[in-house]
Amino acid sequence: MTSQEKRAHGVTPGLSQDYVSRTAEQQAEFVLPYLHPGLNLLDVGCGPGTITLGLAQAVAPGQVTGIDHDETHIETAKKLAVEQGITNVTFQTGDVFLLPFEEGTFDAAFENNVFTHLAQGAVRAAREVYRVLKPQGFFAARDVDAEAVVWGNPRDALKQLDKLFITWHHSRGSDITLGKRLPTILREAGFINTVKSVSADTKGNPEGVRSHAEITLSLLDGPFGRDIVEKRWADQSTVENLKESIRAWGEHPDAFFANVHVEVIGWKPGLV
Repeated sequence: MTSQEKRAHGVTPGLSQDYVSRTAEQQAEFVLPYLHPGLNLLDVGCGPGTITLGLAQAVAPGQVTGIDHDETHIETAKKLAVEQGITNVTFQTGDVFLLPFEEGTFDAAFENNVFTHLAQGAVRAAREVYRVLKPQGFFAARDVDAEAVVWGNPRDALKQLDKLFITWHHSRGSDITLGKRLPTILREAGFINTVKSVSADTKGNPEGVRSHAEITLSLLDGPFGRDIVEKRWADQSTVENLKESIRAWGEHPDAFFANVHVEVIGWKPGLV
């Protein structure tokens, strides 16, 4: 996938601090109780591998394969595995719609906020994951639902910001409200006996709040801010008001942010 295609799918090129600080203990907590030594696991859309390496530790001596469309992410993940001395993991580039594995290869699979960027292609991708799982294998999926985002010390402007951000992502081919539809997506792909849960990636201390404010301001100063004006979803004065509100929010002692995610684990039926 080219940089242009990544942007079309709502994927921001480069690695933000939030992205590289993700861990299995946080983003994959819902599936850790189902993992055990010896499982062969696929991480779909592994990014820089920070979650993948935690999954590898959970299933060792089982093998984990991380796949991502971005060669830069794969190289980062490989270096991180060497640095941490984790040897039961491999990383490779690949396409989620055409996974380079035989049918029934893996015991389990995982994805975190990948389907969000596939929008209408999520069911197709889930069916491809289904194909490479063994009978009775399971798939753990986790995606954001931006309609359920929580702003501590909320301001009316931030509600407007959320609506504009959702609309912007839709225009780029991604859907940051997809999380609530994950149970349906997995069911339509063939998975059964789904277990659902909800969690949140939270910015709760002053440093985290300021970091989130800075990221949001950079988006308003970049493609997001430009696009919403060019497409006439908002005028420039609205963008400036949003930036002022974000700055004030970022410095308020009561501020926090919670990005809500829906988590679903589904099983591939066993052999009859």
